[in-house]
Amino acid sequence: MPPPSSTPRFQLFYWPLAFRGCFVSYLFAYRDEPLLEDNNPDTIAELKSLPPSEQDIPFVGPPVLKDLENDRTLSQMPAIVHYVAQELDLSPTQPYDAALCMKVLMDCNDLLMELCRYNGSSLWTREEWGEFRSRRLPQWLGIFEASLTRGHIGNEPVTFADIGVYALFGNMIRCLPELESDLRTHAPGVHRLCQRIGAKASLATYVEGQERRFGKLYCGGQIEASIREMLES
Repeated sequence: MPPPSSTPRFQLFYWPLAFRGCFVSYLFAYRDEPLLEDNNPDTIAELKSLPPSEQDIPFVGPPVLKDLENDRTLSQMPAIVHYVAQELDLSPTQPYDAALCMKVLMDCNDLLMELCRYNGSSLWTREEWGEFRSRRLPQWLGIFEASLTRGHIGNEPVTFADIGVYALFGNMIRCLPELESDLRTHAPGVHRLCQRIGAKASLATYVEGQERRFGKLYCGGQIEASIREMLES
C-alpha cells in the first residue's frame, strides 16, 4: 500500500467516546494514517436533526464518514469499515475470505447490541444481567474463540476483522475491566489476539490519546450507568 499521507482524506463524525466509532478510527490508527475526527455532540446533533432528504447520507445515528477527496459519505459502522478497509489494504482480496471477515465484524456488532440493550431501549435488571453474563456472553465468547481456531481471524496479514475484534474486546475491557476475566476464561486465544493487535505502536498511542480525552467512558448515558451498576454487584 502507499506510504502514509499527512493530509486526512477522511472525516469521522462520532460521539465523544470510543464505542462504535473506534471500529473505524482504529483502522486508521493501525495503519498510522491521518483521520479528521469531529466528536462535537452539537455538530452531530445538528446533522441528525436534518430531514433525511437534506442529509449527505440518510442516517439515524453516527458513526458517519466523509471521503473528502471523492465527496462521498457513508453511515452504518459495518458499511464504513468495509469501505475503509479496502482503501487501507486491510481487507482480503478473495471474496469468501472478505465475507468471513464481515461475518466476524457483524458478530461484533451483534454482541455490542446485546450488551447495550439494543441501543438503550431498556436497562439491565439483575435477572437479565445474570442470564447474559452466565449464558449469552460465554456463548458469544465461544463463537469468537472458534472463529480464531478456524482461522477466520488471527492470521497474517492483519485484516479489518482482527482490528474489529480488538475494537470490541480491547475497548470493552479497557473501559469495563471487570469483564476481562470473562474474556480470559472463555476466549483466551482472543484475549491474546487483542494484546497482539493492541501492541501496534501507532494504535497503542491512539488508544492512550482516546483515554486522555474521554477517560473510560464506554457507551454513555443511562445504559452505561446500568451496565456499571450490574458490574458493581
